[in-house]
Amino acid sequence: MIQHIFKIIWTERKINSWIVFELVLVFCILWFCVDYISFFVMRYFEPRGFSIEHVYTVNFGLKEEGVAWMNGNEAQKDSLADISWMIADRIKKYPDIEAVSISWYATPYSDGFSGSMIMIDSIEEQTQIKKVTPDFFKVFGMKVLRGNPADWNNENDVFISGNKENLFAKKDVMQVKTFAFNTGDAGYIQMPAVGVVAPSKRSEFDPVTAVIYMPLLKNKTKLILIDETELCVRVKSGADKGFIPRFTKDMQEQLSVDPYFLSSVNPMSDVRKEYMKVNGYDNNFKSIFSISAFLFINIFLAVVGTFWFRIQTRRGEIGLRVALGSTLINIKTLFILETLILLLLASIIATVVCVNIAFADIVKDIGVPSIGRGANPVTFSQYVIDYGITLLILMIIAVAAVWYPAKQASEIPPAEALHDE
Repeated sequence: MIQHIFKIIWTERKINSWIVFELVLVFCILWFCVDYISFFVMRYFEPRGFSIEHVYTVNFGLKEEGVAWMNGNEAQKDSLADISWMIADRIKKYPDIEAVSISWYATPYSDGFSGSMIMIDSIEEQTQIKKVTPDFFKVFGMKVLRGNPADWNNENDVFISGNKENLFAKKDVMQVKTFAFNTGDAGYIQMPAVGVVAPSKRSEFDPVTAVIYMPLLKNKTKLILIDETELCVRVKSGADKGFIPRFTKDMQEQLSVDPYFLSSVNPMSDVRKEYMKVNGYDNNFKSIFSISAFLFINIFLAVVGTFWFRIQTRRGEIGLRVALGSTLINIKTLFILETLILLLLASIIATVVCVNIAFADIVKDIGVPSIGRGANPVTFSQYVIDYGITLLILMIIAVAAVWYPAKQASEIPPAEALHDE
């Protein structure tokens, strides 16, 4: 039957060429929708390495005299830092609080970034730097693989985490004891890695990157609770209900220590929403899903219309086949297989087009939401996934679109169909 179908396709090559062209076009459009969605779905289900459940940010404002202290002499700056640490201690004593962390450019869904080059055995790698207090890992539920943050009291020691493959400068992160850290003007210095933390991401849709965690230690760090400083708390299980108004009411006066005042308490879920909005994830996802839904409907209608017309023009052929003994199942199978072969031919052409468009990065140039893969190129496995999902979707649509008109045509009495011929 397959050989016979190819003969039919070649005999009707003029109309089939237009059908293949239509299928190539919709295949290419659907390919990039599938590529975008599948890439981020896989990213989403990768381990995040953190948890924001029961976590809140506590935010402070600074009165005018505080701004003067920031720009004043060292004694005023020291005084401001002492007050900052005292406020953190008071928060830690609140009954509903399980842990408190202070950090710089470190929390999940943070737009702040600090980084530097590191080197191990002449291999250089860009790493992210996060400055945190020892309880940071507890607040965000991060797994410590080596070392004890409670014993972290030397500002020259660091904790590290690897990339997605758990590598740090292409070396197993668990084996790294020291590494060279680029300080800038002073060049590279040796830095001891006293602990290892499980890999983590900035958000569920961001890649896993290598991180150096540097300590923020009481009485050694000049802390100011505004701007880039992140003060976060993890509340005890069951204490979330009504926590924000309860904490604000109970601690407003205790935390309003001149020149600070408590400005707000927000759940990390709100921080996540804002991050998704600012970084365009929400709008991009809405656009892609809308385009995909619109495309599915139009592909279905286009395929139905095309093959309905095509089948109607072949009523005489169908009647002749029935008269010669073909069953209704044989006829429906013939049309469905013919459609799938045309789709398969179109998919091969479309794949070549899509791969070349991806290499040229044309999608991004015309303003369509695209994946920011950074320095990581598209992998062969991603191409296979994109092709497989796109082909499967179009096969389902094509079979669904052809089945009904093929069924109707096959049920026409042979005499009537031959009379049309």
